[in-house]
Amino acid sequence: MNIAGLGMVSCLANGSPLNAAAMRCGYDGFHRLDFNQPYSDQSQVGAAIESDLTGIPRLSHMLEEAIKEAILPLAEDNNQDDNSLPVLICMPEKSPPSYFNNDTTLQNIVDQVFSKIDHITLHPDSFALWRQRCGFVSALAQAQDLIHRQNQAHVLIIGLDSLLEPAILDYFGGDLYGNGCRLLSDDCSNGFIPGEAATAVLLSAPGKHDTSVVIAGVGEGEETAVIGDEEQILMGQGLAQAIVNASDDAGIPVHDTAFRVASISGEDYFFREASLAQHRTLKQKVAEQRLWHPADSIGEVGAAVGGAMVVMVYYAFVEHYAPGNTVLCHISNDNRQRGAFIMQHREQGA
Repeated sequence: MNIAGLGMVSCLANGSPLNAAAMRCGYDGFHRLDFNQPYSDQSQVGAAIESDLTGIPRLSHMLEEAIKEAILPLAEDNNQDDNSLPVLICMPEKSPPSYFNNDTTLQNIVDQVFSKIDHITLHPDSFALWRQRCGFVSALAQAQDLIHRQNQAHVLIIGLDSLLEPAILDYFGGDLYGNGCRLLSDDCSNGFIPGEAATAVLLSAPGKHDTSVVIAGVGEGEETAVIGDEEQILMGQGLAQAIVNASDDAGIPVHDTAFRVASISGEDYFFREASLAQHRTLKQKVAEQRLWHPADSIGEVGAAVGGAMVVMVYYAFVEHYAPGNTVLCHISNDNRQRGAFIMQHREQGA
């Protein structure tokens, strides 16, 4: 599947090229939020976008901007007969509950956004995946089916999430004494910085808006030793399974991927898992396989991280600063779901 278009809104910038450039330069959008945990005198650090909007209008605006950017190739295509587009919507799980992770609110957001986009309508095959970060990999697998077996010319995958609502911050902030806290703060060094983002990835079939960057393979797996489970021993088997499946799907050995990009956002558990999975899946020794993660710049953006990873890789490829022409991307949920996909930079016409 070709990467035909990209869109991204985050704390760094509005626009995928600007986000990629900022991540390349090592910039971040972290600042103190107007939120305090009950056990801390310091306000929580977060990665919020710059906007005067709040609530649903804020999320709708983020998503609208990302989609409009990603579908520019379709707006410029005068030969497009059918303007209906399958849209796969990656959302957080419905628990913990927030003001936006429910079917009614999502429908309102989608209706608002697509009412402002004249040349595109939702195809009947469109649907939402309430699967946290790994929803993006599930969406890629669905897109493969839509493009290769159902002859869809294009599929749009969008991701929308915000971990900056007080209810979400409370949930990850632990109890009144900070026990179980997962947010990076002055009192907790083993945590993540909450953020928010909207991403959009337009995929196309071969021969439709061909580009030099493709999704070469997709794989999924399940891990039994999830974060916070003190009874199971983490061995990285679920992530390794997803990586092997993606490698087999692409026909590319893991040792032939030049670098890795991960959904890791700061917690030790996910770094250990990535290391274990790498050890399990590398069948030949490699001199180096660098690990990139967009959370260094945009924080934990949940269901939007898959699109952010694609943006990071795409521009590294086309601007020729990637360590090689093949990358292994892997994503881990807080629950058992694990996913991986391989992206490749190919010469035009290859």
